[in-house]
Amino acid sequence: MTISKIIVAFAAAGLVSTAAYAGPSGSPLKTMNHQPVQTLKQKNEAFVTGNGESTSLPQFSFTPIDAGSVLNCKKACVISAEVTSQVATGGADWAICITVDGSDIECQYQGIQSGPSGFVTGNATANASASAGNHTVQTELYSESTTGTYQYYAMHYAVHQ
Repeated sequence: MTISKIIVAFAAAGLVSTAAYAGPSGSPLKTMNHQPVQTLKQKNEAFVTGNGESTSLPQFSFTPIDAGSVLNCKKACVISAEVTSQVATGGADWAICITVDGSDIECQYQGIQSGPSGFVTGNATANASASAGNHTVQTELYSESTTGTYQYYAMHYAVHQ
């Protein structure tokens, strides 16, 4: 066996084990301890992070992945959202959807491309005009897979006046 064939064999063996190595957290760092869901409010914004630890995404359903954050507009304002989420697509399309008071303000397909681990990360941003008062901002994931799961996510919701 030539050196190049040996290198190719080792590379292929490494790719085969990537998904098993990553585990349910979606991280190649086996010692990676994800913090439980955290919502930090400063000024009139919320930072939310968490890990679904391979929670299933029901097929053709919109699944909330955070509890929703209540932001207050003292007068008419713009609410913005930036979302990053990591999923195992199961080979199907998926989307990140952002809602304000239960109404979609953005819902973007992310695609199915992923490496040997099966994980892929997507991003979505949106903003919406809102009246004075409290408004609930929340992120949902939509999956067309029968085996899709979600892992790490991070959101930044903010009020601009």
